[in-house]
Amino acid sequence: MESFEIEIPKMEHFEVDVRKKELYNYDFQSYSLTPLQKEASLVVANKIRNNLFAHIPEAKLLKKLVEKNDNDNVEYVAKLSEVAKEKLKSGEWSYGIRKKTGETYAVLKDTESGKIKSSVTLEKRTVKELGNLPELSAIQGQLASISEQIESLNELVIRVEQGQYNDRFSGFFSARQLIVEALATRNEQLKKELLLSAIKENNNTIAKLMMSIYTDGLDFINIKTNSKDAKRINTLLQQSISYLSSAMQLNVVAYTVLEEHESVIAVLSNYKAFTEQTLLEPKYDGKSLAWKIDNFTKGNSSSFINLTQSISENINALVNHSETLLVEEDTNERREN
Repeated sequence: MESFEIEIPKMEHFEVDVRKKELYNYDFQSYSLTPLQKEASLVVANKIRNNLFAHIPEAKLLKKLVEKNDNDNVEYVAKLSEVAKEKLKSGEWSYGIRKKTGETYAVLKDTESGKIKSSVTLEKRTVKELGNLPELSAIQGQLASISEQIESLNELVIRVEQGQYNDRFSGFFSARQLIVEALATRNEQLKKELLLSAIKENNNTIAKLMMSIYTDGLDFINIKTNSKDAKRINTLLQQSISYLSSAMQLNVVAYTVLEEHESVIAVLSNYKAFTEQTLLEPKYDGKSLAWKIDNFTKGNSSSFINLTQSISENINALVNHSETLLVEEDTNERREN
């Protein structure tokens, strides 16, 4: 397993503040999802914290985080029978106490007579066995990396004026609101239902946007298209690409909160495949659609194709890294079993 760091925020930071204006951005010129991703990261961090403390008492955890001795990665936990648990609970039995040191040791005694009634089986556990924490931690790190790349694409594309908002993109705002409400609720069942609704809404939006980009792209590079129509199509094309990038981010956020790692990979793989096949594949007289966009757009820049390639490469690296983590986790689980 690759090394990783877990940063646990303070308890007061775990509450989602639904009053933050940054979560509800309707200027139609910037679709930054950084505030929403920060809230999602806190949800993941809270799950990491809960998983940590479920395995190790808080005092022991703090000690083990400070000390670096490999021997401290091992602890022994008393494995008690149901009978022993009941007698301990009633006070009939108690653990043995060393007179000189006051330490508790692995023997059960009759509380009144002091006679030994049972020995205690000690189960060896390692601090490193923390369920799917490495996977959760990796997803948390992916959020920031994906966000930076996709938001760079969003900032690059040409924006439309507020009055030109098209209702075919309303699915993005609907899904975003569902995710905000999901992050805010404390009811786990409701949280799951809201996130699943957001994903379904968002997938419909993504499919429409992909078809829009494909058909608008073909019209844009058609030599028979007059300049006025080309300008209009280019604006719609750029807007669709921007919404697609943001919609993909929403699904990454939703699946991260649901701890569905394979689904995060599916979202990234889908985005990568569409980007490569629709924007980067040189099937238009030996040139790609991204290249055509750069050369038909005012300024004749190559920044769009360069950034699109960079995003594709980064997503590919994230997918490969995620798959490596899953393989390692599966191998470790088989060894433990």
